[in-house]
Amino acid sequence: MAQGLIVSSYGRFFTVEVDGKNYEAVTRGKKTEFVVGDQVLVTVSNQQQAQIQELVPRQNLVYRSDRNRSKIIASNLQQIIIVIAVKPNFNLGFLNSCLLSAESSQIEPLIVVNKMDLTESPEFATNISKLYHDRLGYKILKLSALENCADLRPYLEGKRSLLIGQSGMGKSTITNQIYPEAMAKTAEITKYETSGSHTTTNASLYHLNTASDLIDCPGLQEFGLFHLDIQQIAEFFPEMRNILGQCKFSNCRHLQEPQCVIRAAAENGIIDSSRYAFYQRLTENLKTKKSY
Repeated sequence: MAQGLIVSSYGRFFTVEVDGKNYEAVTRGKKTEFVVGDQVLVTVSNQQQAQIQELVPRQNLVYRSDRNRSKIIASNLQQIIIVIAVKPNFNLGFLNSCLLSAESSQIEPLIVVNKMDLTESPEFATNISKLYHDRLGYKILKLSALENCADLRPYLEGKRSLLIGQSGMGKSTITNQIYPEAMAKTAEITKYETSGSHTTTNASLYHLNTASDLIDCPGLQEFGLFHLDIQQIAEFFPEMRNILGQCKFSNCRHLQEPQCVIRAAAENGIIDSSRYAFYQRLTENLKTKKSY
């Protein structure tokens, strides 16, 4: 068997790169769910086809989940790039969910504020920076995808990065500016879908150079976190980490319990009110989750 890298997926079909050559691949059985970024062991059938036999252990995995099911997105990452913009319909909860996912997987996040050419963007970017950079310490890059996307390149060097964002934030434009060949590959995948050979395009991995990869994930509207452990989520909030364990009760959920240090910090403005409200909603949602 040979070792390969999954560089794209569409439904039950995958493209696996082995020694610089791409093969259309299917899986053996359905016990393991595979995703872009996975290292796998494959059996090469011919010049075009291979069969995935086994998963090489992952360094990390990013996925989202609702009450009933989960969906894996990508694996073996060094960075998650979250693309946001003032329009259309920016969702603060989506940004918080992506950051929490990165924290839970111990992957470095980068927030990219796109569409800085819009009139409303400077004020929007300033507010985002005040909270997420100045208070929480996250890296933020401001750009307009069609004007200065090259500013993103230094952040990509030497890393495998996942590009993620809500639909309409300009993520695809960024991908095409950074890696123009992505447009041709997207057209090729669309051709497969139209012909009925493949369905449901997921993420795609592009080699920027020998040391840097970019994984483009289709735009999302929601990023559920029902797979997280309710006992651990406070650890994934950097503003809460340093004061955890100081509440009166060791099993404090930081909601209505007396002498809760986290709640007191939120009431005193030490913890941002929108972030604490997000923590409250997430905790309440996790209380009602079903097993899957």
